[in-house]
Amino acid sequence: MLFTMNHQLDFDAVQKQISWLRESNTDTVIEQTARALRDGVEEDVLWAAGALTAMRYIKNEAHNLLGFVSHAMIACEDARRLAKPQKREIRHLLLMQALYQVAFDLNDPCLSPYQLLPARPYRAKSLEENISLLRTDVRMGEYLRADARLVAIEQDTSRDSLIDLLLDIGLEGMVTDDHTMISPILCLGLIELVGWERGFDMLRCTLRYSASFPRNFAPYDRAVKLLGEYGLETGSPQTEYQPERIESLRQQFHQSHASDRPEIAARAMAQEGYSPATILAAVTLVAADMYLCASPVPHQDFDAISREVAPIHIGTSTNGLRSSLAFLTPRTQALAAVQGGSLLERGPSVLNSDFEFVPFTIEQHYPYRDDVISLKGKSSQYLLSALREALYGHDYRISTAAVKAYAETGEQPKALIALLTEIACTDDGTLLHSFKHLNAMTKEFYASSHPDRWQYLIAAARFMTWYAGLNTNAYRRAAEVVEYS
Repeated sequence: MLFTMNHQLDFDAVQKQISWLRESNTDTVIEQTARALRDGVEEDVLWAAGALTAMRYIKNEAHNLLGFVSHAMIACEDARRLAKPQKREIRHLLLMQALYQVAFDLNDPCLSPYQLLPARPYRAKSLEENISLLRTDVRMGEYLRADARLVAIEQDTSRDSLIDLLLDIGLEGMVTDDHTMISPILCLGLIELVGWERGFDMLRCTLRYSASFPRNFAPYDRAVKLLGEYGLETGSPQTEYQPERIESLRQQFHQSHASDRPEIAARAMAQEGYSPATILAAVTLVAADMYLCASPVPHQDFDAISREVAPIHIGTSTNGLRSSLAFLTPRTQALAAVQGGSLLERGPSVLNSDFEFVPFTIEQHYPYRDDVISLKGKSSQYLLSALREALYGHDYRISTAAVKAYAETGEQPKALIALLTEIACTDDGTLLHSFKHLNAMTKEFYASSHPDRWQYLIAAARFMTWYAGLNTNAYRRAAEVVEYS
């Protein structure tokens, strides 16, 4: 998997945008971004400037609840992907909100001032020993030495091997914190924009993150053991995607005891002829099902945003797993599939009112059947209007039912996704999670041919209903300066 410099980007122009962005703040960044767009600065130049500024100047390993990933960096990729099919005004709103988050973090005393400096390569006696010691350093939390080893390994091995290694390390900690996998996948997308030479430091940041807080390695170690027990050390015997088999595996996962799900994934590959791609397609669908059984957090609760973000992450994480397959060796693909079972064992992460992690329990599933029936026969335009009103009204029942009813009209999804994207632009104060999770669910929707693929957009509406209009200070300013055609 090769990444070369994007020759269409003017990197002198990117550096010019980085220069003003570094000195910006939340009072100025919206208007400065609008001015740059009016002056004809390319959108990709601004996306690159936002991601590279966040990479270089925002601290990525602050010690709080788990660790801290630079959402300002990785969410540039979520927002950029969401923006591609949208009209210019929505693209610019997404871009302004993404750069607003960069400016916000640059002025947060917990995250900045900071600068990611070059690391001197640090080698052991052999490449194999250095890789082994890198993994030990990550587990021990020696993030600076791990960083130096990574710089040496990047010089000593192929990019494909390095990416597989980093994603394998991401698999180790993802049941504790999904970002150990989410972040490198998003950074690989950004590297497609900025090229390997400029983007490799993003991967350094993701490795530092994996080494910056305590993780539970038991699920990963069990997954490695299952590979051995089921003869999957060289990968799954079946490699082709099998969409017709997703539903039966989905039902197996739902009907099983939670602790059996990792082994179900291993057995499915070794004995039942399932491919990793098929297993992870089922995993992403079950994760959406589970999320729709999680109760919304009351807005007035302590740190309600963090409590609401926690369960949403299962969808972003399973999307990251499925997306990772294109970068992985056969063995790591099989490992990722088993770790998909580990995520389903955990279920959506849930924080109680005392801010403690508690086991996920199934509540009533959105959408409610009676609500869908009440909307049956309504026109697509009526349903979009009902959805917009329900989103801003934080009415989870009607918003999720409206998406289900819209699906039953047979209309194409473009208008509904555009509406969800427009509402996501109101995001302010959630570390761009509206962008992150909408992007993940939209990707899953388009990747799936399953009859229930609308579950992903229902899940998107469920979390958007919580966020919509919650804090629109930056959005109102952006909407005032966006130039409408």
